[in-house]
Amino acid sequence: MHPLREYPPDEYRLEGRIFRDVLARMLRTFFSDVKLQTGTYRYRGFLWHAYTFGYQTALTTTDAKAAFDDCNDTELYVHDEQFDMLWLCPREITLSDTHPCNDTYIFPATYDWLYITTHENARGVGPFFIRNTSGTQYDG
Repeated sequence: MHPLREYPPDEYRLEGRIFRDVLARMLRTFFSDVKLQTGTYRYRGFLWHAYTFGYQTALTTTDAKAAFDDCNDTELYVHDEQFDMLWLCPREITLSDTHPCNDTYIFPATYDWLYITTHENARGVGPFFIRNTSGTQYDG
């Protein structure tokens, strides 16, 4: 395992159109209710506030962590909201290189679930785990 970094190595970083398309799909898949209710995907400045303020539902704390641990996807997208960056990397890099104090959104290419860690985790806010129960992957 390599030393702790604030984000995964650059070789896994996605940019440009791929970056925009993946994030747009994630927003439409996991944040549509907050958008319908408030007119924006970000409530009070953060995506994850959709879950703390009840616009969307999610498993939280130990239930969220357990659900994430049960997922066995080998390659995951990682979006860091503070850095506004996106990576597609092996699970072991996702877990070892993601900064624990940032707002991080982790999900597989199937968009079957989303795991969120927040900068408020130390205060008991998060993590969150959301299943895409509709099975819908919102394209373009």
